[in-house]
Amino acid sequence: MTMTKRILLCIGILVVDLAVFALPLTALFLIYILIINPPWFREFLNRLDEPGSTDQTK
Repeated sequence: MTMTKRILLCIGILVVDLAVFALPLTALFLIYILIINPPWFREFLNRLDEPGSTDQTK
């Protein structure tokens, strides 16, 4: 996904969320995730995809 598409998606999310809620904290967090794509979030998604990831006994 190009940076332009990410930014347009983020603006769309923010506009929709502003229409529904007064303070869009979750939308701002989602915008941060989409634009920055932090390593901790990628690791989280990779851990979800691992077989047996629902096992909490580790």
